[in-house]
Amino acid sequence: DWILELIKIKKSNNSQRYDFSGLMLVSHQPEFLPWLGYISKASMGDVFFILDTVQFQKEVVTNRNKIRIKNGKGWQWLTIPVEDAKSKIMNLSEVKISKSEDWKKKHLQSLKFSYGKAPYFKQIFDEIENIYDSSSDEKLIDFVIKFILYSFDKFKIDIPVYRTSELQKKGYDVSGSKSDMILNLCKIIDAKLFIFGQHGKEYIEKDKFYEKNIKFTFQDFKHPKYNQIHGEFLPEMSCIDLLFNYGDNANDILYSKN
Repeated sequence: DWILELIKIKKSNNSQRYDFSGLMLVSHQPEFLPWLGYISKASMGDVFFILDTVQFQKEVVTNRNKIRIKNGKGWQWLTIPVEDAKSKIMNLSEVKISKSEDWKKKHLQSLKFSYGKAPYFKQIFDEIENIYDSSSDEKLIDFVIKFILYSFDKFKIDIPVYRTSELQKKGYDVSGSKSDMILNLCKIIDAKLFIFGQHGKEYIEKDKFYEKNIKFTFQDFKHPKYNQIHGEFLPEMSCIDLLFNYGDNANDILYSKN
């Protein structure tokens, strides 16, 4: 068989990189305005693959995430409306943003209402507003990736990011489910270790990894506690909650061992 050339990856200089001598892969489905665990996981590896060749699921964080509010339960979803995807099975890379709603305006109004009094509101809001205003994306994935890259930049994660749909177009094998797919992804860059999220233990087939001589580890994420503007601390908000409250110091909070 003719084998495609390996994608050459350099080891990350990130201070949060997992302590391992070989190349490490992190992959995850796209997440709109990702939460801190997503960002922390990416900081551990040398390259990040965005899994957009898997099936879109409604009611998950691919097209929505949580922001902190004053009323009710203390948080609300910020959701990107999508077309058709609720009624049929689609790959993530194919899902289109709904044209029918003035959702961008609503998002920005919600952020103003929620975070207008946060210490770093102006700086972060201007950056976010700029992404909303300059994007005319039809596909959900194109818009969501802008925020993944924005969050990586804000938390100083300097690693290459690839979409599995783009790798597939170039002829790389991104097929399989769970462990088989991960091992196929590792092959593309000759990764010697794969970093699973905290739920990886529920589905990993360890024997397959031993067979291919690829090591694995599981993220052990401890959510930091920090001051939020609306009272008692609530974990698992979008990363912008921390950014609005701490600005450029958000990095220190995320990686503090509190």
